[in-house]
Amino acid sequence: MKLFVWIIMGCYMTLFILLGASLVSFSLHWVPVEGALQWLEMAYLEKNLRIACFVTGVGLILLNWIIVQLTLAKLQRQKIIAFDNPDGQVTVSLSAVEDFVRRAAKEVPSVRDLRADVVAGKGKIVVRAKVSLWAEAHIPEVTEQLQSVVKARVSEMLAGIEEPIYVRIHVAKISHREEGPRPSRREEQLSTPFRGGF
Repeated sequence: MKLFVWIIMGCYMTLFILLGASLVSFSLHWVPVEGALQWLEMAYLEKNLRIACFVTGVGLILLNWIIVQLTLAKLQRQKIIAFDNPDGQVTVSLSAVEDFVRRAAKEVPSVRDLRADVVAGKGKIVVRAKVSLWAEAHIPEVTEQLQSVVKARVSEMLAGIEEPIYVRIHVAKISHREEGPRPSRREEQLSTPFRGGF
C-alpha cells in the first residue's frame, strides 16, 4: 500500500512540475508562440496524439480522485480509534475520548478547566490537554496527578487497546478563586443607607 501511495505521489509531483515548468517557460518567452500553436494543431489533428491527450486527461482525473480518497481515509482514521472484539470491530470517536478526559479532570480539585485534544498516531495515543489551574495549585504535583488520572481513565475506557497512552499538559492559565459571591448592583443600592437631608 505504501509503495502504491509513493507511486501516485511521484506521478502527481512529476505532472505538476512539468505543468509549472511549461507555464514558467511560456511566461518567459522560452517557448515560441508559433511552436506552441503548431504542437496544439498537430495534437488536434493527429488521431494518436488525441488518444494520448484523452488518456492523460482521464489519468489525471483518476489520479486526483485517488489522492482525495486517500487523504479522506487518512483523516477519517485520525478521528477514530479502532480495535477488534471477538464479535467484530469497534470504533471510538476521538471527540468522545476528549469529552471523557474533560470529565475525568474534575477528579483533580486544583484543575479549574481542561480542554483536550486526542490524536491517534502510529502505535500510540497522545492526549494533549490545555488546562487552567487554581492559583494555590502546586504545578508539578497537580500536573503529575492529572497525567496519571487521565492516563488511567483512558486506559480503563479503552481496555482493548494495546497502544501506549501519552498525556501532554500545557498550563494555559492560573486563576484566583473569588472570595465569595459579589453582591449585584441592585443589592448594593438596597444595602446603601439613605444619605441626604431636606
